[in-house]
Amino acid sequence: MSRNSIGLCCLVLWLSPRALHSQTAYRDTLRILWWNVENAFDTLDDPETKDEEFTPSGRKRWNTPRYHRKLNLLAKGIRSACMGRVPDFIGLCEIENTQVLDDLILRLPWEWDLWACHQDSPDLRGIDVAVLYNHEAWRLDSLEFIPAGMDQPSRDAIWTRFNPVTDAHGWPIDLLWMHLPSLRQPDERIRKAVLDHALAERTVDLLLGDLNSHPDGPLGVWMVAQGFQRVPGRGNWGTYAFGSKWSFLDHGWLSTRTSLAGRMEPIPFGISTKTARIPSVKPTFYAGNYYGGASDHLPVMYHIWNTGALPYIYTSITTR
Repeated sequence: MSRNSIGLCCLVLWLSPRALHSQTAYRDTLRILWWNVENAFDTLDDPETKDEEFTPSGRKRWNTPRYHRKLNLLAKGIRSACMGRVPDFIGLCEIENTQVLDDLILRLPWEWDLWACHQDSPDLRGIDVAVLYNHEAWRLDSLEFIPAGMDQPSRDAIWTRFNPVTDAHGWPIDLLWMHLPSLRQPDERIRKAVLDHALAERTVDLLLGDLNSHPDGPLGVWMVAQGFQRVPGRGNWGTYAFGSKWSFLDHGWLSTRTSLAGRMEPIPFGISTKTARIPSVKPTFYAGNYYGGASDHLPVMYHIWNTGALPYIYTSITTR
């Protein structure tokens, strides 16, 4: 598969008027899911990336049953997080390629009319960011894949501009989706430089992603100085568990130049409790051993609403 291709996937679905209304009749709150899906690799060796360990003969013994189990769990986690309702947007990271994205979409509810934005990035391991959106409610007006701007190749960020299909569906929104360089790179200035490069000369209402940094750390302080405020959290967990420790690596930031507000909610999918005091997420792999979970990150649901006055839509009345 070409590393420069852009996968645009569409599930064409026909719904009855009642079913269509139930899926897309708009609330005044956007539902946006973000999830780091922990190495969602297929089983094939891509000669252009370092994915050899995720093959049947590789170190992780990554085979077809394990691949299908992971995709089934990811689809189950997305359905659980969305409570059976089609979300407005889904952001994913650590997706290997368009085929993996296609295989995941096919496991989601058939009535979710989702289109996808994705291209293979220059990341050395071949893991990418991808965006799904509810095509019944939203129109993608602008799309940009933003290189990391580093000497060492890394995953692209995705900038999207969406407009509602009808006036009843919400308001225009510019979204930036990111997966910043790994914590294996201890220098926080590198993550800041990648983030600064992605934000430069772009309008961003809401930034979402795995920023590989705690929101109260230096990166968060810098974001506040740039005119952003963190979407406040809800729940007693973090978004990522390593060993027996929780951390908030996944977070969202709203521009203070907008009238948007919101809250984030880590979804307790895949949580296991070793003791009453030490919860953890069941990962796919941990310390090189296979555990068979969906991901070492929790899916995170963002609820975003507009606090400003929205225009009243008058119904046209024709008299005879």
